[in-house]
Amino acid sequence: MSELFASTRRPEDSGPVIELRTPAEASQLAPIRSVSASLAEQCDMTLDQIADLRLAVDEACSTLFRIALRDSDIVCRFRVSPRMFHFSGCVATTGEDADGPYERRFGWHVLRTLTDDLKLHRHHGNGDGRLSTVTISFAVRCGDVT
Repeated sequence: MSELFASTRRPEDSGPVIELRTPAEASQLAPIRSVSASLAEQCDMTLDQIADLRLAVDEACSTLFRIALRDSDIVCRFRVSPRMFHFSGCVATTGEDADGPYERRFGWHVLRTLTDDLKLHRHHGNGDGRLSTVTISFAVRCGDVT
């Protein structure tokens, strides 16, 4: 079952953080993409920008699904401000998978092309290889970019 939360914390010049927690399975891509597209409409993205955003979310989540621990969740966070759309996806994984060469893969190049600010964060928990997480986050400019 998917869960959707909205935070009332607001950093300067930004909207609320929307959090979606759902099983880390490919069958959950459609709802995650739908949430992304709905939120993108709030910052006046063109149809082409929304299509690119959906593709970027799809690529980030697909990468994370491949390394997620069995029966674990993906936590997606969305924040929309008048100028930027922020996305992050995070999964629990093994220490070995956390250290994968993601930046050298084709999907990473796709993400870098479609986004304005792309980051990969690896967290190794308590250092014993358990409770490691990988987060992919990016930002996309909203509205007319001409």
